[in-house]
Amino acid sequence: MPFLVRPRYCPACGGPNPDAGSASCRFCDGPLVPVGTPDPAATLRCGRCGTSMAGGAAYCSTCGLALAEPERHPVNGPCPSCGRALEGWSLSASGPYRGGHPVAACHACGGVWLPHATHRAMIEAAAAEAERQGEAATREVVRQQLPVGILAAAVVYRRCPSCGKTMARKNFGGCSGVIVDECPCGTFFDTGELENVLAFVRSGGMQLARRRRDDDERRRREALPQPQPESQRSWMETYDPTFSLARWLTDWLIGR
Repeated sequence: MPFLVRPRYCPACGGPNPDAGSASCRFCDGPLVPVGTPDPAATLRCGRCGTSMAGGAAYCSTCGLALAEPERHPVNGPCPSCGRALEGWSLSASGPYRGGHPVAACHACGGVWLPHATHRAMIEAAAAEAERQGEAATREVVRQQLPVGILAAAVVYRRCPSCGKTMARKNFGGCSGVIVDECPCGTFFDTGELENVLAFVRSGGMQLARRRRDDDERRRREALPQPQPESQRSWMETYDPTFSLARWLTDWLIGR
C-alpha cells in the first residue's frame, strides 16, 4: 500500500516508516527520534536535504540518503561572521568524494563555510532535482524578501577563512534575495541562508535566473544603435559625389 504521508527513514537501517507517531523502526526496532538534539561537535549534515543528524547515523531520517562517517577537516581561519573557531567535517559521500564533501561550521553563530567544490556539488544536486520536477518547479520559485533599508545600510565585507582575502557580497542567482559572501575559495552562509539558497534552487531558481539574464542581454542588444535605413541617410551621403563614388566602389567590390 502506498504511503499516505511522507515516510521517515531509520537512521540505523534506512527503512521507511510511514507512521509519524512511531518511536521505533518497524524493520530493526531502532529509535526513530533520538533523545535530545544532535551534539554540534558530532553532527553530520545530509548532502541531499540538509537535515542535521547525530554522528554515527548511517542514513538520513528525512530523505533516506546513506551518510558518510564524519571525517574532520582542518579549517585555516576563523568564522567570517563572529571570529570564533570553525569546525570542519564531511557531508555524505558522492562521486569523487568518497570520504564526503568537506564543509565547516561555526557552532557559536550557526554560519556555514562551503569550499568551492562542495558548494558546486550541492547546487548541482539541487538544480538536478528541480530539472526532474519539470516546469512545475518554476511556477513558484522560493525567494526571500530583502530587508527594508538593506541598500542604505553600511556593508561589511568579511574575510575568507581559507585565503584571508576580502570576500564579495552577492545576491545568490541575482534574484534569490539571499546575500552571501563569496570568494574563489568558497562561500559563507549566515545561519539559515544555506537552507534558503537550496530551497531557491530546488524550486527552479536557476532557471528563473537564466531567463532573467537572457532578458537583460536581449534588452542590452536592443538598446545598441541600429544601422540607419537608406531613407534616413544624411544629405551629404545622398548627394555628395565622393560618398556616392565610395558607395559605388563598395557595392562593385562586393558584387565581384
